[in-house]
Amino acid sequence: MEELMACRSDDGCSAILLVFSNAHHMGWQETGSKDHVRSSVGLVERQIPLFGKLQRFRDQGECMCRAADELLMLQRDSEAATWHQRARDVGAAHGFFTLESRACVGLGEAAMEEGRHEDGVALLRNALVAAELNELDNPGFELDALGALISALFKTNSIEEVEPLVLRYREAAKAHSATEGFCVRELDSVVYSARLHEVLCLCTPRWEPLVTASSLLAARPSGNCHRVIRARQKAHAPVEPCALCRYAGSLKRPRGRCALCST
Repeated sequence: MEELMACRSDDGCSAILLVFSNAHHMGWQETGSKDHVRSSVGLVERQIPLFGKLQRFRDQGECMCRAADELLMLQRDSEAATWHQRARDVGAAHGFFTLESRACVGLGEAAMEEGRHEDGVALLRNALVAAELNELDNPGFELDALGALISALFKTNSIEEVEPLVLRYREAAKAHSATEGFCVRELDSVVYSARLHEVLCLCTPRWEPLVTASSLLAARPSGNCHRVIRARQKAHAPVEPCALCRYAGSLKRPRGRCALCST
């Protein structure tokens, strides 16, 4: 590789580095060896200043995001966060919403892993907004941001916010498949729907005559259930204690009615 790069222009060197970094990436996919990942990271980091000299700032930011993703595979989280932040700065400086979205997804997921849930959710919401504005008109960015945000909201038990996002993710995945051929994200949408179905069946209040229903004050709702009940109270909807609360100490736990399929 070094012999090929000798006496080449910056543009030629960046192309050669790209070929070899892609080869290492394919080697990692084939063998699972992290040696390939380490080699690829070094080559990608050498591309970044070259793209800066050539003023190819989008490519520079994409390389920063790729370096961050590969550093995460090596569990070098702090270095990955640095590259994601630098990619976000490049995107903000040159108006690339694609970089803003990718970088915020990486930073948001890192914050969730560190337990900084409020910061993580805020970053992922920002990633979704940037994805909607992406200059490439690529629905893949929206799907990436939606998937990360849905997972984060499940983790924080924000079920009332998850339901519309799951439906939106499903429609976006179907639209992507219609234009680009079958998209594996449709399978992810099924997983998210199933997960939401399970939570809603346990937590959605079911109807029961007032004369036999337990008092809301006497119930001890779980975190998920409490959020669902609170959301319904804000909407001035009639609420009865859900089956999960009324039968929390029972071996037989009746299920409620699912908001997605009404079963």
